Amino acid sequence: MNIKSKKFLIPVVIGLLVIAGAFIFLSQQKIKETSSPQAIAEKAVNYINDINNNMLPEGLTASLLDVEEENGLYKIHIKIAEEEYYSYATKDGKLFFPQSIDLEEAPIVETPKTEESEPASENTISSEELTEFIYCLKEANFAIYGANWCGWTKKLTDMLGGFDMVKPIYVECTEEEELCEEKEVRAYPTILINGEGYQGERTFEKIAAATGCEIPSGAESINEESSGSGGCQ
Repeated sequence: MNIKSKKFLIPVVIGLLVIAGAFIFLSQQKIKETSSPQAIAEKAVNYINDINNNMLPEGLTASLLDVEEENGLYKIHIKIAEEEYYSYATKDGKLFFPQSIDLEEAPIVETPKTEESEPASENTISSEELTEFIYCLKEANFAIYGANWCGWTKKLTDMLGGFDMVKPIYVECTEEEELCEEKEVRAYPTILINGEGYQGERTFEKIAAATGCEIPSGAESINEESSGSGGCQ
């Protein structure tokens, strides 16, 4: 290669290097922009709210409160109804973890209580009053669609006296799949009153107010959060 050819190639090579550098810089900026904590957090919230993913009961949505870096992941602070939760996502936005378990945290071991050490229950609802309440709910077209494997279903039915007591108003979706699909049940337990979804608190007071049924004597002493407000997908 003669000197003239070399002189011609040098500016060409430099020009190509400059173009390549600019392309790499712009690509990195684009990746950085689409992988920002805020963008990934919003992507996670949109995933939660997507009805096709069945992550939330019908009528509920998640909103983004904050996002920060923690242990090499993005810690996403979200709010659903009146409850706040933390989820996590990888920095590239590919993996999303709705919940996390700290493997270094010692597990909580509950010691079974003996019958002698168990305090006497403060809830003194007679079976007769509870039965009247259940049949009043039935007349008000109050129905629970649940699954016996779901802890939230068990909490609600336990509050109302157990699975045997709630039979007049309860549909077991593991056995009545077609009926639950017809009612568009997406989470357990789902409560319908006159065919409309009930989104209120699952307490005697709120259920009575929604149906016009009289609260059984002694129900007022039950902790309002004993039935919870969550659900199983």
